[in-house]
Amino acid sequence: MATGIALIYPALLTVLTKNNYTIFPDETGVPHLIKIDNSPLTELELAILGINVESISFNLYTRDNPMIGDVLNLNDVVSVRESHWNPHRETIIVTHGWNANGRSSSCTLVRDAFLNVWDSNVIIVDWGNIAKNLLYSVVAKSVPRVALRVADFVNFLQTSAGLRTSKLKIVGHSLGAHVAGLSALEIGRSSQVAEVIALDAAKPMFEHKGPDGRVDKLDARNVQVIHTCAGYLGLDISVGTSDFFANDGRNQPGCVNDLIGACAHSRSYEYYSESVMNSKGFLGVSQNGAMAYMGGPTLDPKAKGTYTFQTNYQYPYAVGG
Repeated sequence: MATGIALIYPALLTVLTKNNYTIFPDETGVPHLIKIDNSPLTELELAILGINVESISFNLYTRDNPMIGDVLNLNDVVSVRESHWNPHRETIIVTHGWNANGRSSSCTLVRDAFLNVWDSNVIIVDWGNIAKNLLYSVVAKSVPRVALRVADFVNFLQTSAGLRTSKLKIVGHSLGAHVAGLSALEIGRSSQVAEVIALDAAKPMFEHKGPDGRVDKLDARNVQVIHTCAGYLGLDISVGTSDFFANDGRNQPGCVNDLIGACAHSRSYEYYSESVMNSKGFLGVSQNGAMAYMGGPTLDPKAKGTYTFQTNYQYPYAVGG
């Protein structure tokens, strides 16, 4: 049965694409038929669909509270003062993609990795009340609004809680990768974010956008894009300061019968989380033979351009280190 589906799947996908549809799995791996619709959302549609950025929550985790987050409220200084926030630490903001939330592995694996290596502030941006909408196009078109809310929150922490953007990273998976990039771009109007890490940035409805509509190398001082399902679920173009294509960038070792790409798509945050704890584990090589490491708690300053790297088929994925 699986072999038969594999034979007809490419043709099916071609037909769907010609009719502005595709198949996209959510972060739990469940496939959905989605319509590619780039028409803007009206205010009435936003209200009917319940797209409310005030539902976004910001949850702070530190080594003192690694599992139960402190809720930080935008423009509420008391919520910050009564939390475990420490402005002298590195700060990492992490967010998720479609039909996911702050409890999804794309967020918690990254959180746990950073708290393992650094006494840091990890803030998970949970926009699950928006992302849970089963209409992918609605969620994708909400990304700029979510990004603006994240930027407003960061600006609040700068003015009221001592956050320095020179010590700030923003990490996002799939649609969350574009949230990361666009929020950093907005923050950068006053002070540039240190790093943006885009984990298999979503392709549908973003592949034809310009730099101001998706994650891009101009969003922060250093922008790294990690590609694991390139050309299908994820972007297949180099848009960062550095772009790392795992294996062939599309199919990942150990992802068996991964027709819809759900396994490959999730490998991006699995590889990156491991790299945070093993900074020398994933060595990339460019076409001209230049080498640089993917990921790490701090991005390799030598990483400029496009690289490929190899992984094992199961955890630990790192070949080196």
